[in-house]
Amino acid sequence: MMWMYRAVNNPVARRKWLIYCSCLLVVALATIAYRISTGLSPKKGIIALTSFILVIFLYAIIMLGKERYYYINGEIRYKPFRTKLEDIEDFEVDKTNKVIRLKLRKKSLFSVKTLYFEDSGEMEEVVRFLERAVGKKE
Repeated sequence: MMWMYRAVNNPVARRKWLIYCSCLLVVALATIAYRISTGLSPKKGIIALTSFILVIFLYAIIMLGKERYYYINGEIRYKPFRTKLEDIEDFEVDKTNKVIRLKLRKKSLFSVKTLYFEDSGEMEEVVRFLERAVGKKE
């Protein structure tokens, strides 16, 4: 089974990426403020700040519009992350935000913990598959 989503079409993923890019903007502002306070001319600082903001803005546009694919075949794959179906203890479905949060037996840094969706039909299909795989009845 395979499905794709774009962060711009999922409210939870969109908020996550916008917060991440906002943090990058704060880092850029702090870096330029520090550089100006240590002797960089304000003119060069403003030029550097506008370049930082432009790069972060373009990064945000690319990351929000990028198509991301999930695969399920014995394990859930979202490159480079993967979770074996046997490691899933339970899952929680949020239909309004089109998100499935997985509760895992063995937690790992590189495991898939959240599944995002654009389409409710694909989400229902994955929920039925996970119910069979985990043995959960609702």
